[in-house]
Amino acid sequence: MAKIRVSIYIEAFRMAVQALQAQLLRAILTALIIAIGITALVGMLTATSVMEASISGQFTSMGANTFTIQQGGMNIQIGRNGIKEKQQPQIPLRTALKLREALSQKGIKASVSDDLVGTAVVFYEGQETNPNVRVMAADQNYAEVNALTLSSGRYFSPIELREARAVALIAPDVVAKLFPDGQALGKRIRVSGNKPYTVIGITAPKGNSGFMASDNLVYLPLMTGHQDFGSGQSSYVTSIISPSPSALDATMDEAIASMRALRKLRPGKENNFNIRRSDSLSSMLIESLSSVSMGAALIGFITLLGASVALMNIMLVSVTERTREIGTRKALGANQRIIVLQFLAEAILVSVMGGILGTVLGLFVGNALALAMDSPAVFPLQWMILALVVSVLVGIISGWYPARQAAKLDPIEALRYE
Repeated sequence: MAKIRVSIYIEAFRMAVQALQAQLLRAILTALIIAIGITALVGMLTATSVMEASISGQFTSMGANTFTIQQGGMNIQIGRNGIKEKQQPQIPLRTALKLREALSQKGIKASVSDDLVGTAVVFYEGQETNPNVRVMAADQNYAEVNALTLSSGRYFSPIELREARAVALIAPDVVAKLFPDGQALGKRIRVSGNKPYTVIGITAPKGNSGFMASDNLVYLPLMTGHQDFGSGQSSYVTSIISPSPSALDATMDEAIASMRALRKLRPGKENNFNIRRSDSLSSMLIESLSSVSMGAALIGFITLLGASVALMNIMLVSVTERTREIGTRKALGANQRIIVLQFLAEAILVSVMGGILGTVLGLFVGNALALAMDSPAVFPLQWMILALVVSVLVGIISGWYPARQAAKLDPIEALRYE
């Protein structure tokens, strides 16, 4: 019995292949309809996977045992007068330096920095960058705490940091724009029309994304940046590295206690500053992408639903056009089961062909975002398997009703059909 069942499936598959070969253009166009739906589904889901991988990679480069103390965002308070926005106080440079010193006395390495400008233009002898260069002020510990490495040149010297010398480190994208020959060391650049800065080092590539432009940066000594770009509204960030990932919680407790002491916060009073771990911030951003993934999947499934309806319509037309063929097969002894299997096999074959093509196109579309974000390509196995499973289900669902209609045809009436 098992051999008969297998032979029936093989015969249904063979007839389905012959039928598709006889109507090759229709089969190709039908497969393209499915491919478009699968491309939308896989492309959107792959794109969200690319964004997640980019976020994880960017924050992983910061280290699993680092965190920052900085000014927080807007806190929402609900009181008797409704919703109020409570802004945390800024962290001035003096407070950040005192915190760094307090932590240093406890044997904890910390770095003070500030993201001064996010839309700077850098000039060099008639050449200029796009107005999207970030300018960072960094102290002597910044490179170690934030895993910053140099491809050439050197880091800021103690005297340059202490005397606020006009020197700078530049990232690879700035080098590529202003110095195509790569010879940037010793050259004098201007940042947003400010005074000239001598380039003393070039940072190693870290990769850019839509979330962190790590290769489109100019670094200035902390006091230089403070004097040239700082303002009364500047709020400085203290980055802290624990001796090991296992000591991270203890280091965070020490840092919080030191900051509370500087802010003179009484016991029981909430912190008026934010603690941000690199891994928790990454998790928060990735979690926020879950709604985007759901929306993308919904749009993809709606597109696929349209493709399924189109496939069902084409299969119904095929049943009508092949009424005499169906009558002939039934007259020769084919039962309803064989007719159903034949038409189901046709629908599934077309869907799988479209699914494979759509998966390839979807991966290409999704990874085009990776190329734009300068991130590694992503080939999510789960979405590839999902696409093929969905393709088979689409074939079964779209082909079942037309197959049943074909199987119900009366052979005598079918043979009379013109």
